[in-house]
Amino acid sequence: AIPFMFREPLKLQLRILKITMALFALVLLSLTWKLWTPQTLFPQVPLFSRVSELAPAVDWLSFAIMVLTLISLFVLSAASLLKKKTEDESAPRFQMLCGCLFLLSFLLEVVFDQHRLQPWAYQFALGLLILTVLKPPRAIPLFRLFVLSIYFYSALSKCDASFVQTLGRQLAEGLFSAVGISTTYWSPQTLSWIAASFPIGEFLIAFGLFFRRTRQVALWAAVGMHLTLMLAIGPLGLNHYKGVLIWNVYFIFQDLILFHTWFQNQTSVEPVGRQAEEQLSPPTYSGLERAVQALIWFVLLAPLLEPTGYFDHWPSWGLYASHHDRVVLLIDEESKWDLPPDLQPFVDSPRPLSRWCRVRVERWSLADLGAPLYPQARFQLGVAIAVGKAVEQDSPRDASQPRIRLLYESAADRWSGERKIREYNGLSQIEALSQEFVLNATPRPFPMK
Repeated sequence: AIPFMFREPLKLQLRILKITMALFALVLLSLTWKLWTPQTLFPQVPLFSRVSELAPAVDWLSFAIMVLTLISLFVLSAASLLKKKTEDESAPRFQMLCGCLFLLSFLLEVVFDQHRLQPWAYQFALGLLILTVLKPPRAIPLFRLFVLSIYFYSALSKCDASFVQTLGRQLAEGLFSAVGISTTYWSPQTLSWIAASFPIGEFLIAFGLFFRRTRQVALWAAVGMHLTLMLAIGPLGLNHYKGVLIWNVYFIFQDLILFHTWFQNQTSVEPVGRQAEEQLSPPTYSGLERAVQALIWFVLLAPLLEPTGYFDHWPSWGLYASHHDRVVLLIDEESKWDLPPDLQPFVDSPRPLSRWCRVRVERWSLADLGAPLYPQARFQLGVAIAVGKAVEQDSPRDASQPRIRLLYESAADRWSGERKIREYNGLSQIEALSQEFVLNATPRPFPMK
């Protein structure tokens, strides 16, 4: 016999989703804890310039609230799952408070450092808000739509030449390398055709999960896609950082909970009279529920603004896409030895007949914080300014011989993949570039030692 609580699919889905999300969020926070706390390992670029004047102790407070709310939600959701009666959640108002506090603490962390707008944290903050504030009949459908939007926009972000020519090929090479197939002698066209199939598969999964008749086929296609991606970026492939692998594992559990027929085929045990009453009476929404629904619909539609530059790349679910604008930081070969020993391994050797070395800030971020570099050009500009200040102020030289150089690469053309490149020499020119951005591109004081 099926236990009583397992015969109410929406409540079961709600509780298991909260447990799963809280657990994976705690794991990822523990792997990247340096990112969320006051640190001088990597430059921090606040969302607004005035934030730099505030005490960094606020970071500790918001990080502590994030951890405590996740632990509370995990415990209370597990308690609800183990209850014999399922009419009510355990401490529903407190769970609602935890969901709201987690989102607010996450936003406060992002205000202090844009680097913290990691896509998994953004997803968890919004997902927990949906699951804790809205009732199951409203929460589960909206959460499904939220997940489908991630697949849809992720596929859309890859529909350009830059993905097919760069990251798409790398993923294809990583995948075949993981299964022992060498792509050394494959033509670029072959790899490009394979790369072009990736967004097509994501589109098919998004649309397949939307319709009930194709949902189960699309579900297993999604599971296969995540397993394939884990193979491509795992230790046998491109060997990317652990957080991406863990996030893909979470997606597999999440999709099974949301879309598997086991949950769809269960029947509700609500009294018949109560079901009829709910169907006849118009739905009522509290002010908080209306606010949450409005926020989620904004999140669902805002990624459409990403091509215009008015919405960031990662919140638009531009995952493994490469068309966004970016900067390349170069440093004089002699100045390389003025950098801290921990940073020097991330500085490339100069090209022949050149004195400029590229600083691999993306590798620096992964090594010291365990998190990938935020892809927006304004954030990367802030990192370059922090490095430039440390280099030029510690050992000033004649302005005619700048020690740092920055290449600003515009967003790639969708059809050709070409970029417009502007060059800035010296700290003064690089700092002046920060005025072109609406949001802040100036780093917090960064004592590079």
